[in-house]
Amino acid sequence: MAMTLSQTKDKRLFGAPLLDVNYGLGEHIQLKGEIPWLLAQDRFGAPHESGFGSINVGAKWRFFDQEKHGVAMSIYPQLEFRPFSSSVRKHLVESGAELRLPVEISREFGKFAVIAEIGFQAVQREKDEWIYGFALAQRLNKHMELVGEFHGESKRDLTENEIVFNFGCRYKLNKRYTLLFSSGRTLGRASGDRPTWIAYSGWQFHF
Repeated sequence: MAMTLSQTKDKRLFGAPLLDVNYGLGEHIQLKGEIPWLLAQDRFGAPHESGFGSINVGAKWRFFDQEKHGVAMSIYPQLEFRPFSSSVRKHLVESGAELRLPVEISREFGKFAVIAEIGFQAVQREKDEWIYGFALAQRLNKHMELVGEFHGESKRDLTENEIVFNFGCRYKLNKRYTLLFSSGRTLGRASGDRPTWIAYSGWQFHF
């Protein structure tokens, strides 16, 4: 269970709550399903709008393990679609769907981990996009982990490139509960509906 905030030049969009369910199939496959309830707050005084957000489903498959191959590699295809026409009419979400096809590579060095991601995003009714990212993680102790990340998106022709820097932490209370928090912003000037600031907080339950 989580809460998100995405702020653009014109409005703030809250995801509260955000339901994110993950299920592991063996040691190498993880299934995911996600849906938020959205609340839009216009920064210029217009009435608030609310409704269901996009549904995101995906499956992550780790086909290389660091113990055997020196690095861990995985693919994480995800489909995001918007079946709620009322949310489209309220401009809470855009119409159409997106298919993300990222590849992730990671390597651990003691308490440090380096993660890189690159992939392609097919966007219905818009130009397709490239997605990429780079992250560093450090375990401070058995409970706390810090993560810093750069995430970028650009159109298929490498125009409209935008990069977001995000910093967060993960605090493991015990075997069943973990607290998550992150905050970030667009580097440079954001265009259109791209966020100038994002934030995330969550409570993770392990079963």
